[in-house]
Amino acid sequence: MFEEQQVSLEHEAERLQQLVQQLAQCRSIADKIAVMQEQPSFQQFKPAMDWTGLWEAVESLPLEQQYVLMALPVIGQRHVLMMPPADGKWQGPLALLASRLCRVEAFYDSMGGLPGYQLKLGLRCEVTGEGLPAAMLPYCGRPMMAGLIRDLQAKEYLYWQLTGTQVTTPVAIMTSDAKGNHDRINGLMDSQGWFGRAPDSFRLFRQPMVPVIDAADGRWLLTASCKVMMKPGGHGAIWKLMHDQGVFDWLQQQGRLASLIRQVSNPMAGCDTTLLALAGSGFSARRAFGFMSCERVVGAAEGMNVLQERKVWVEDASLPEGGSWQFDYAITNVEYTEFERLGITDQPMHEGSSHSAFPANTNILYVGLAAARAAVEAAVAAGGGEVMPGLIFNLKKKVKFFDPFIQEEREVRAGRMECTMQNLADSLTSRSAAALAGPGAGPGAEQALMKRLSTFMVYNMRRKVTSSAKKKRDPRSSHIHQTPEGAFYDLQRNAWQVLQRCGMRHVPPVGDVAEYLTQGPGFIFLFHPALGPLWDVISQKIRGGALLDGSELVLEVAEARLLDVTVDGSLLIHAGNVMGHLEQQNAADASSSSSSSRLQYSAANGRVHLMNVTVQNVGVDWHHPGNCYWQHRVNRHEACRVVLHGRSEFEAYDCKISGDQVFEVPDGFRMVVTAAGSAGGLSVQLLPLQGDKPTWQWAYSMEPSGALQLQFVRNAALDLWSSPVLAAARSRQQNEEEVLDFVI
Repeated sequence: MFEEQQVSLEHEAERLQQLVQQLAQCRSIADKIAVMQEQPSFQQFKPAMDWTGLWEAVESLPLEQQYVLMALPVIGQRHVLMMPPADGKWQGPLALLASRLCRVEAFYDSMGGLPGYQLKLGLRCEVTGEGLPAAMLPYCGRPMMAGLIRDLQAKEYLYWQLTGTQVTTPVAIMTSDAKGNHDRINGLMDSQGWFGRAPDSFRLFRQPMVPVIDAADGRWLLTASCKVMMKPGGHGAIWKLMHDQGVFDWLQQQGRLASLIRQVSNPMAGCDTTLLALAGSGFSARRAFGFMSCERVVGAAEGMNVLQERKVWVEDASLPEGGSWQFDYAITNVEYTEFERLGITDQPMHEGSSHSAFPANTNILYVGLAAARAAVEAAVAAGGGEVMPGLIFNLKKKVKFFDPFIQEEREVRAGRMECTMQNLADSLTSRSAAALAGPGAGPGAEQALMKRLSTFMVYNMRRKVTSSAKKKRDPRSSHIHQTPEGAFYDLQRNAWQVLQRCGMRHVPPVGDVAEYLTQGPGFIFLFHPALGPLWDVISQKIRGGALLDGSELVLEVAEARLLDVTVDGSLLIHAGNVMGHLEQQNAADASSSSSSSRLQYSAANGRVHLMNVTVQNVGVDWHHPGNCYWQHRVNRHEACRVVLHGRSEFEAYDCKISGDQVFEVPDGFRMVVTAAGSAGGLSVQLLPLQGDKPTWQWAYSMEPSGALQLQFVRNAALDLWSSPVLAAARSRQQNEEEVLDFVI
């Protein structure tokens, strides 16, 4: 056998740097293999393992796989090859290991592949936060990925209402192999018929899994023979993946000039006007990169948005000095782990405030595709780590694993190389001849610079921007930040504000966190995003009424009009067709049976119209131990349920609906419910819909200011029921406060 030699970090970095430079000169994979075989560490290791049959198995593999395996002893990871399989058969385990390492080699090719990756590990040792995959989390009764697609389709539906034109937005999704994430998302899409969209309107691309490294000695953690522990390499991988896997090309072919980026673990990103304001601010000024930001608590373990100044020497032969100092500026992100190194003090906005003077980075981004692509291509051409912005070595957590060498479980401080997508902004700077603050700045310098910056920031209240669900709450703790419970709590706080805008005379408080965790929220209000998605639209569809304490209102519809509706209990309205109807594709056009239907935005959907109605029942069993509010898994004593199939309508006027009730409206019919007599009975009429038009609809228009106005329009020829309440409701005016949502 052989003895491992202890070398200094500086010596190892120098050796790896020379190796990377040698490999960069190679013209073929065979040349690279030759370089590896010449390295002393390889020559020392090879004969020591000859007796095991390792090299015979290695040399039977394709050259690309041979290369990455031969690299292991050279980059200090010889232990990965030191444990023969129990059955002595190397071929299968080696081939699997090599295929994974080939992906790492290809992704990090601009910095030197595996040797360059190991070199970067030796040079960087900072700490950052870690996100958890949450695409399949059953938030509000559906996977979070499904909620993201609903948010998108709601905005497309709004555009259709305004213009009559249906658009299909291309969706690129970066996945990983962690916990089967890629396969699960692909399976979800297929099981949902790709949400009524063409499968080729989606592009799924996987980020590479990278080795987890023991912080003490830099070794990759091994869990079995030829099995390295691997984790996703961080969301900053997105830019090079888009370059390598043709996603930039794909978006360009779709005619797209800009993109919005959001994380699936943050369901609040699609709230109200948040994404529309970010997109509008960026696209109208043709900016290169933008951040959606919000308030941040002092000391919070999250990044902050800052204006970065970088002093650069610009050569100019016409100047006596041969050049001049100039200044590059960009709005960018600084991770909380970098504050001390950069000399940033996380100070409050003012004395006594808990909020930081610096706004929070939320990982909701606007990206000008041409600028981003140019920056990535320049970084790839330059080599090094610039193509993976914010590159750091994450050593935040202790990792438990089974060590096959000592045959027992160990816990070590370990991490992996990660990069952050938001720091692409560092390379999208705007240059100024004078410093922003200094003798040459002059009056108005700050305003002038902000107007021509290629980067920007939009600011909104936090609960309308971010409340992620990526951590499991400790049941013994009342801390709900970044947990599903916390995300649902903020969702209901937003719901309270929406209902206030609707002019409801009573909406119960959500309650403080302690009350929420022990008793549940003060109410539940959930709605399909296509009901708005803008809160100003919802407040024109719901007017007046009340939601009493402990009540539940669920509106899984886009087309609704509720005037003076009081809910005392549970009212659950579900439409099968929310935004239109499904059209079957020709067999030749359909890629699979599960994706052969396409959602067509249309008036062939479910509608509900309630005026001067009280719904009263026992409602939710708030004491049931099986309730899980963030999943919207609640037990009820009673409820009033309205089920709308296909193209159907439900109307109720001037009545009280009591007890456990189900109103099911078949496709092509209209159900009208009114009071019957003085004893509190109900009259229910089921009428066939005439023609292909609804009996009523909302007419959308946009004012010059950008405000949306809705007008309720009845089709007189189809109006088979009228009510004296209608005239009174039309004359009803409710004053609403204007709320300033954004500072740009």
